[in-house]
Amino acid sequence: MKPRIVRGALWAAILLPLTGCSDFVAPPESDPNQVPAANVNQLFVGHQVNTWAWHSGTGARFSMNWMQQLGGVARQSADHEKYSVSEIDMNPMWNPAYRQGGLIDVRKAQSAAQEAGWTLYLGILQVHEAFLMGMMASLFGDIPYSEAVDPEIRNPSLDEQASVYSGVQSLLDQAIGNLQSGGGTSPGANDFNFGGDAASWIAVAHTLKARFHLHWVEVDGTSRYQQALAEAQQGISDAADNWNEIRSSSSVESNSWYLWEQRREGDIRANAVLVDLVNGGTPADRSDDDPRAALYFGPAKGDFAGQIIGHTTGVFSTEGDPAGDASWLAIPGQPDWNAPIVTCTETQFIIAEAQSALGSDAAAIAAAKAALDCQEDQWGVDLSDVKAEFDGLAGQALFDKIMEQKFVGVFLNLEVWNDFKRTCTPARDADPTNRATPPYVNGEIPGRFIYGQTERQTNENIPPASAQSSRNDNDPSSC
Repeated sequence: MKPRIVRGALWAAILLPLTGCSDFVAPPESDPNQVPAANVNQLFVGHQVNTWAWHSGTGARFSMNWMQQLGGVARQSADHEKYSVSEIDMNPMWNPAYRQGGLIDVRKAQSAAQEAGWTLYLGILQVHEAFLMGMMASLFGDIPYSEAVDPEIRNPSLDEQASVYSGVQSLLDQAIGNLQSGGGTSPGANDFNFGGDAASWIAVAHTLKARFHLHWVEVDGTSRYQQALAEAQQGISDAADNWNEIRSSSSVESNSWYLWEQRREGDIRANAVLVDLVNGGTPADRSDDDPRAALYFGPAKGDFAGQIIGHTTGVFSTEGDPAGDASWLAIPGQPDWNAPIVTCTETQFIIAEAQSALGSDAAAIAAAKAALDCQEDQWGVDLSDVKAEFDGLAGQALFDKIMEQKFVGVFLNLEVWNDFKRTCTPARDADPTNRATPPYVNGEIPGRFIYGQTERQTNENIPPASAQSSRNDNDPSSC
């Protein structure tokens, strides 16, 4: 098991005085009042915290509503449940992607690491950039990238989605090479996940490459499955090497889902689609054969206690609590839960999906069970009964079971939305009426996120929402 470096004052690290580091910051000789630039460690710490906030922020809440893992029941969340979203809603996805510890700062850190000859550090920073920009392209399609950090360009062009993905894949290849070289100073304790361990980041990079290949299966077909399989087989193979957010019980370091419930209590609740999958069927037939039910959903507070979207009652049984009220998040709703970003579970399900699509049923079943092994390690549960459900399956039935269990296992992660766009599995409940906000189609789960208002108002290359496509290039057809 690789070292896990956790610090109780992550935010404090960002707020440290930006004292110069002789390796990176020259003294302000001409202006004694000039504030020194942040050094590479400070930039990296800030970028990590920014990445965690982005990962579990606005995009995750929207996609979990749309994918019916959760459901919006009050205030703005009730509108989001019906796909009624605005440009303003998307601003929180754009600002941290580029500013506030986003692309601009991670590029500054890369330049500093490269100048110092710290190739190991550079590789870790490149993995972080690839994740952020690859996921932004998955949400919005064409995005500013090649011109995004040039201060001389006031209106950066939108790179085509395929071009961004190609650049991200190339960047991950560079990252793997730099990590393999192991040169220069390691970030050490400033890497809150792996303490600078190259092997762990190499595995993350391969899983990200597999993820991003999967995103183009709908367009490119078999070749992308073959590429995804080859990369995933070199990816994360142990839950101990999951790339997670690092959270604590401190009010400034808490899990985003916990903070949302504290500030917006009752806005979001569990959704019957996921509840039924993990808890044994319909409200009248709950067998509790999946122990993840009690880990995912726990007691709710306030006026919305007991409400599960899609059920007339929110009361269902959990192990040891046969009449438990379980409509909000249990473990994921705790302040110190470290939400998974890229995991062993995802990696093994990528292998399972690819093997199934390529016609290798036995290999697909083995990989699906390996993914559930990762879940057992992650949650400390026994999923023997769930594994047994794969025995004897083949063809489409096996493929559907793989995607169903990935939907359950990759909980509260943006990949749930990307998976559905690609496979249309598992099926969702009939959509409520009045789900029609341009550029979305009535009754159709959104195929892309619209651009943020601030970006449109400051970049003349961003079209108004009414002129934007409802789908991205890698997902031309709706379910």
